[in-house]
Amino acid sequence: MKITEILPSWFEYPLTIKIGAMPRFKITGTILRIKTDEGVTGIAGTHFVNADKGLVAHIKGWEKILLKKNPFETEKIWRDIYNTMNRITFGIFQSISVIDCALWDIKGKVLGKPVYQLLGGYQNKVKAYASFPWWVNPKALSSYLEPALERGFKAVKVRIGKNIDWDQRVLQTVRDIGGDDLEIMADVNSGYTFRQALKIARIAEKLDLRWLEEPLPSDDLVGLAELRKRVDVDIAGGENDAYTWRFREILEKGAYDIIQPDVTRSGGITEVKKIAAIAESYGKLCINHIFGIGPIQYANLQLIGAVSNCPYMEYGFFPDEFLMTTAPIEVDKEGFAHLPEKPGLGFELDEEVFNKYKKD
Repeated sequence: MKITEILPSWFEYPLTIKIGAMPRFKITGTILRIKTDEGVTGIAGTHFVNADKGLVAHIKGWEKILLKKNPFETEKIWRDIYNTMNRITFGIFQSISVIDCALWDIKGKVLGKPVYQLLGGYQNKVKAYASFPWWVNPKALSSYLEPALERGFKAVKVRIGKNIDWDQRVLQTVRDIGGDDLEIMADVNSGYTFRQALKIARIAEKLDLRWLEEPLPSDDLVGLAELRKRVDVDIAGGENDAYTWRFREILEKGAYDIIQPDVTRSGGITEVKKIAAIAESYGKLCINHIFGIGPIQYANLQLIGAVSNCPYMEYGFFPDEFLMTTAPIEVDKEGFAHLPEKPGLGFELDEEVFNKYKKD
């Protein structure tokens, strides 16, 4: 079997959001199809905020490495791209990541197995938490929380990082509505200084949050490590980091209690499986970051199904049309996401929705 075509495309939703330290941005994404001479096509997705058009061009640049290669040789292809991207030219993490995910989709489809089973298979369901993708006014939280609770979710994540008073009202409202048994996570999206992060972390302690995510910029490993020493709530992060060497550094410096790589951003399924193993050797959880369209969710869930130190799945709680897959991931009434049993990454792209938002 040989790779014959590399077909990346990008799309843009008519939606702009603002969270944490990030400027206001449009929701965009990239879909990659890798075709083979045996008629099997691997499909995967990722997103590169405000720059997916550039990401498409970057992916096309790897044709010389990819064409005529055996798609089963994921380790060799990964290393060839990495050695070129990181040793010679400036690279974009998402390109190597989405290529790797699409190759695993091919392998699963050819062998008739879901990827998580090819990776070793550890669990076929995992506790999902409903992750709200943008800031929600405390007065409007019930309209988000109640549908999630009715669907069976036993854990939720809210976006904070606007200001301390607003954040406290958000967290208190979630606790009041959800009760003591609801697991609550909160994401600051790197929005605070150390002093502010310390204040919100102490509020998170009192409200018994499961974890506080990216309370400081992700490049401030010293500040994150110091914050961890001062508070009794787990500090999580890593969605903006990539590759084994970076996560080894994060763990060596004690920056996080929980690391959160993303297979569509942090180096692909091949690399994040290794990152999870490194975290396990440090006695840490590796709970994948998942934000965006269905292909991103499905790819990360496949990795989650193959590792022992990931007890949660982040489930983006937004309209199904924005998933861009023909079906959402199944979540049962007990709040568990079930691993798909279809071959490959386990999804079918909704071509009608994709074509509706596709850009030239």
